[in-house]
Amino acid sequence: MANPSNYSAHALEIVAFRPDSVKERPGDMLAFPWHGNEGSLNGFKSVHGGTLSTLGDIFTQIHVKSASPQASIRSLSFEISFLSAVFAGKQCTCITRVVSERDNVVFTDFSFEDEASGELYARGTHVFSIQ
Repeated sequence: MANPSNYSAHALEIVAFRPDSVKERPGDMLAFPWHGNEGSLNGFKSVHGGTLSTLGDIFTQIHVKSASPQASIRSLSFEISFLSAVFAGKQCTCITRVVSERDNVVFTDFSFEDEASGELYARGTHVFSIQ
């Protein structure tokens, strides 16, 4: 991802996200591993809440688009709750899940967690319209 051409690509580069690291999980879930690196940190040496929000947005969009690559999607609602800090250098995974689809609306949820320890850092929901 050298010389990213947009905000999302740059955010993914900062946290050393690799597309080939995405794993499928049972229950229509995807796991997106990434690292809390220097460019993603706030003054307290933890991952900035804006970075977590951006990653939650990007990863849920990727999940929805993976099921409908030709579809046009728009965000209707995005909510995130921050539960604990993701400190510098921490390996973190964003787990995304399609909860339901009704008409042209897709409901997803996501969580940021340490898969080794089970610690939960943040969780949220993202609702899309799909055309």
